[in-house]
Amino acid sequence: MHHPEVRWNWADKSKREENEERRCIRYNLISIVRYKLYRSLMIVEMYMNKDVKIISPEASLVEATRKMFQHQIRRLVVTVEESVVGIVCHRDLVNAFPDHINPFSAFGLAELNLTTKIVEIMKYPVITVDPGEPIERAARLMIKHSIGVLPVASKGKLVGIITESDIFRIFTNLLSGEVGSVRITFDLTERENVLSLLVDVTQEFGIELVRFISFHDKGRRMAVAWIQGPQVQKVIDELWESGHPIMNIIKYDKVYH
Repeated sequence: MHHPEVRWNWADKSKREENEERRCIRYNLISIVRYKLYRSLMIVEMYMNKDVKIISPEASLVEATRKMFQHQIRRLVVTVEESVVGIVCHRDLVNAFPDHINPFSAFGLAELNLTTKIVEIMKYPVITVDPGEPIERAARLMIKHSIGVLPVASKGKLVGIITESDIFRIFTNLLSGEVGSVRITFDLTERENVLSLLVDVTQEFGIELVRFISFHDKGRRMAVAWIQGPQVQKVIDELWESGHPIMNIIKYDKVYH
């Protein structure tokens, strides 16, 4: 009995199947790239200040005050052989001097002959962070311990410092949009891969997907997408039609400083 030869003809696959396959490949590639970029860029080492001003625990208050004044800084890391043993801040020094003296004034140190050492007023033990930790780990440590600075230590040795101002700067850069872009915040369902939908929609309408993040807040899962292009409204309409309630839309028509 003759059996007709069976040949696979990829042209027979429906357009929907092909699009789904391409979408999955594209989504997986984007996920891999995002993960690698996140692991290599959003870590403490990339944003810490390596020029850390240090002081010995045996140094005097006057020496510490002069060093802060000279470098126009508000804190010094106390070290012994490169290991962090304490930290002293501007307020610690002000509180350590007599009430009638401002140690940071032009004449504050001229008449002083104090013998108090840094070890007597420094804060310890000190919360530190590893340079390879993600930025949000540093932010959470600051929130948990109500502090504004973290010495960065690798294998017990001081290698840098990161402050709350550095954290603010990072997240401001992350959340800000370029002039002409639009930021859309919308609801998500649990375990939903909305990135693939955004990739498809932005490609369909010739829109650039500049940036995308998703997060949980007060029991809700939400997403924020930054897009740019002439048909932004069509992307917004598509999100509504696909069952994603939009919380707010911000248009960046100028540079915010």
